[in-house]
Amino acid sequence: MPRVRPWTVLAIAALIVVAALERAPAPVLVALPGLLVGALIGLAAMQLGVLAGGLALRPRMPRVVIGVGPRLRDWSSPGRTITLRAVPIMLSVTIGPGRAPVRPRVWGTYLVSTIFGLAVTATLIVVESGPFWLGAAVGCTAAVIYVLLPRRDTAVTSTGWVLLHYLRLDPREAAEIDAAPLVAAVTRAVQAGDLPAAQAACDALAEIQPDGQSSTMARVIVLEAHGRYAEALQLVLGMLTEPGLPERDFALISAGLAGLAAAAVEAEQLEPELGLGWAERAITDAEQLAYPSYKLNGAKALVEVLRGNVSVAITLANTAIELGNDALGRADDLATLARAHMAAGDNATARLTLVEAERIAPWWPRVARIRARLDIS
Repeated sequence: MPRVRPWTVLAIAALIVVAALERAPAPVLVALPGLLVGALIGLAAMQLGVLAGGLALRPRMPRVVIGVGPRLRDWSSPGRTITLRAVPIMLSVTIGPGRAPVRPRVWGTYLVSTIFGLAVTATLIVVESGPFWLGAAVGCTAAVIYVLLPRRDTAVTSTGWVLLHYLRLDPREAAEIDAAPLVAAVTRAVQAGDLPAAQAACDALAEIQPDGQSSTMARVIVLEAHGRYAEALQLVLGMLTEPGLPERDFALISAGLAGLAAAAVEAEQLEPELGLGWAERAITDAEQLAYPSYKLNGAKALVEVLRGNVSVAITLANTAIELGNDALGRADDLATLARAHMAAGDNATARLTLVEAERIAPWWPRVARIRARLDIS
């Protein structure tokens, strides 16, 4: 029996509430677009609260996405990417562990978000006038309730879950999160192309937490930035064998394994059938554990290039580039797209694609390697 999603239940409940309050068909029809507008207002209010809390309390804020649809422009700096998309009806702010004290900053940010959301909801309820704004008030209430429902899986950690659990995590997870400032330093240095600084931060983290998952992931990030995919792959495989690994962590690590295995094959650091088999199995495992499929499009595209399925690879790479908001991830996907166009015999398009990747990270190993191949061809 398929699982009923909370948003479906809330949408049905909102429709029932509107129908019960208005009763007559004509006002109900007027209230329906109000439901949609109110839901968008509620979601935007919660995200504006995250943005306000993030600016005030200064946790790590790696991504801000304004709007939906085609990408118009990116503003990237080490540690943060701001993306503007064509239809500015949504706001998405990603918050993560950053500077110490780590967990109170993140918890406080989401508390500010909750206050924003509840304040906007209360305002709509108080000023509600007519069927449309009744629908808006109900829709906003449903959206805020949805965000506040405590849930955590491979796709999302809700505001409600953070507020209920973040300050009382088990010691292992709390230690991992409290080590996040050094992990963030590694990530920022890699995004800036400052690999000596990234290695220094990685070494400092290893001294504090030599056996932690955070320390291992930092080493993986640095090894990937050096193009040492096979070594990074061994670390990731070791993480997957840890006893008691939660399903959520298994899915996240499997997603990383997929890209590393394919990149190791491309760099001739791993036998093709072994590496591509690992990559395909990791993609399947991640998807079966509800990891968002669209986030795997980059790895899938590289696998298809290496399998010789060029047209499929081009489609997947274009989708990954369009949906991705991480700067280095986008550069990597652009490198895959350039590689696919090369395989299709279209070096002119490959060169244009790679120019865009080089604007983001010309030093990234896959970008530099494909540039070298294009210069020879």
